[in-house]
Amino acid sequence: MDLLNRYLQAVKFWLPRAQQDDIIAELRDDIRSEIEERESELGRSLHDSELEAVLKQRGRPLLVAEKYLPQTSLIGPALFPAYWFVLKLVMLCYLFPWALVLIGAIVFHTNAYVHRVAPTILSTLWTNAVGAFAIVTIIFAVLDRAKNKNWLVNDWSPSKLPPVRDSERISRAGSAIELIVGLIFGTWWLKIVWNLTILDSHSFKISLAPAWHSLFWAFLPWVVATVALSVFNFVRPYWTRARHAVKAALSFAGAIILTYVVKIQPMAMVTYPSSDPEKQVVSAINLGLSSVFAIAVVINVVIGCIELWRIYTMNQKRTQLTSSVVA
Repeated sequence: MDLLNRYLQAVKFWLPRAQQDDIIAELRDDIRSEIEERESELGRSLHDSELEAVLKQRGRPLLVAEKYLPQTSLIGPALFPAYWFVLKLVMLCYLFPWALVLIGAIVFHTNAYVHRVAPTILSTLWTNAVGAFAIVTIIFAVLDRAKNKNWLVNDWSPSKLPPVRDSERISRAGSAIELIVGLIFGTWWLKIVWNLTILDSHSFKISLAPAWHSLFWAFLPWVVATVALSVFNFVRPYWTRARHAVKAALSFAGAIILTYVVKIQPMAMVTYPSSDPEKQVVSAINLGLSSVFAIAVVINVVIGCIELWRIYTMNQKRTQLTSSVVA
């Protein structure tokens, strides 16, 4: 039934998150009933090609999912799931970082320079949000009116759907990349925190404030523990509650350390060989560093919360499995 699971996974992707499990359970029972009827007629199990024909008759996953979605007028139900997915992707990858920069600038700075910059960032954020929403909406509205639905119905095969993803399995390639990046970036970062030098050229020098040096001993065990987790994930590529808990603890610990980093003001000092640096240049460098680390704090907190949620869902699944076995 691997082909059926792959088909259901593809349908689930387009469904509303709150209703995914109920709809998929209903659809699975319906398809299995149809398969059992055909098997009883033939007196044997269906071959893969026959099962593929059953699923193909059901229709492309996008069209099956649209039956459970609310009807829209500007963009039809056939393209609305893809439209909503692209819109969320734009918000997450483009507008969300801008919003974090604005929040970091407002929360962690009170000087006059930030008050001059914040309205500009807010204006840019609002303009980009409206522009992104309008462009994506117009594109999908045009596609909805010009589309030929034959490409949705014909020329597709259930066997070409992606395999069912094991949510508890860790990609060894991903762990290897995390390990290599962790070693390279961790070594580079610890060297900077120890030497307090970001850039040193013939024209000018950018150095971290002396207060950074005391944070070296906080970053060192955090980097070592992060690299060790990547090694362990590579050797034993399966998520467990304990490993989720370790990752959550490391994320929250990183957020705490970076919070102390953001409080260091000024973060960096600029030294010119023959003249005093312009105040705007120094302010811009410190604002940029503060914004980056403020965003990093938020990202670490989000990752930690996600890991706690994964622990909770794992406990729920085990409780449901135990209850079903007892019943």
